[in-house]
Amino acid sequence: MVTTNPQEIFPGKLLILAPHMDDEVLACGGTIAQLPQKERIQVVYATDGAMSPVPSGGLSDLPPEALPDIRIKEALEAMGRLGVPAANLHFWGFPDARLQDYAAPLRRRLGDLIDELQPDQLLVPFRYDRHPDHLALHRAALAVAEGLERPEIVEYFVYYRWQLLPGKDLRRFIPPEKLWPVDISGQAELKQQALQCYRSQTTCFYPWQTRAILPPARVEEVSRDPEIFLRYDTRQPGAAVFDRARTWIRLVHRLEPRLKVWKDRLLHRSRKNGVPDGSAA
Repeated sequence: MVTTNPQEIFPGKLLILAPHMDDEVLACGGTIAQLPQKERIQVVYATDGAMSPVPSGGLSDLPPEALPDIRIKEALEAMGRLGVPAANLHFWGFPDARLQDYAAPLRRRLGDLIDELQPDQLLVPFRYDRHPDHLALHRAALAVAEGLERPEIVEYFVYYRWQLLPGKDLRRFIPPEKLWPVDISGQAELKQQALQCYRSQTTCFYPWQTRAILPPARVEEVSRDPEIFLRYDTRQPGAAVFDRARTWIRLVHRLEPRLKVWKDRLLHRSRKNGVPDGSAA
């Protein structure tokens, strides 16, 4: 795979839109580490992160409102590891898992910030990133940037592993010449350290958990593999960016989240009944 110098992709002021605290490191932590002028990087965290892990009443001594504060501190620590100034982090606190319900205020706030910062590029979740908050933030970015010469929109990938697709990697259905892979092998250890700052995600944060939100294998994968980006092209919206299996991708995009909801409900019932997660499969 031919990789790209991140300074060629992001030569100017960069505004990263992260639905949750940790998405920015998962998607582009190694790239952030390579960019020389960290003061030109700004990060927005759109939601309060209160639903990951999902609080389970009666099974934790922590009140639900404690998790957002914890995740803010984790983000400050993670970005500090990567060299981004704390003053460049914006915590908007929209309700986690409900960002689509706040489309209008989200767009207003994003528009105001773009007017203030005048970024050259906007780094946003991929259009099929599957999580509803990721999709809502992508739509907001497109709406705000419509008709503007700047910022240029670049997409990143977090939810690219799709179990119902051949090869299980959504990015394989995009022509390679449209993608910008960034080699982060020299930043692998630093990216892992930044991810480990998110202890609420990389450890069993609540007593009822039997696995972390980000298990070691996932942390290792995203710290080893290239980070991949896609320049948004208005001539190829939606599924037009794929070179094959467009109908199947649209179907799987709807189906896989529903399967996850059913699985999560089953696991939740099992926990309430005192059954270990592994017994619920």
